[in-house]
Amino acid sequence: MQPTLGRIVHFKDSEGRTLAAVVVYVNPDTEGMVNLGVWNEYGKQFNAVNVRQGDGLEQWSWPPRV
Repeated sequence: MQPTLGRIVHFKDSEGRTLAAVVVYVNPDTEGMVNLGVWNEYGKQFNAVNVRQGDGLEQWSWPPRV
């Protein structure tokens, strides 16, 4: 599935926490690299730019289906 503007994704921060994020930009010249608006566990928003898709630290992934 290709990322698109406004999609909800998960972002794993540098400490390994999984945080809620929204895709705010999709780089058309890359495979799955996006800019995100991310919220921490206190509701404070920050930006993450040029984030690659994956399961590692500082990467984004699709939320699991439940």
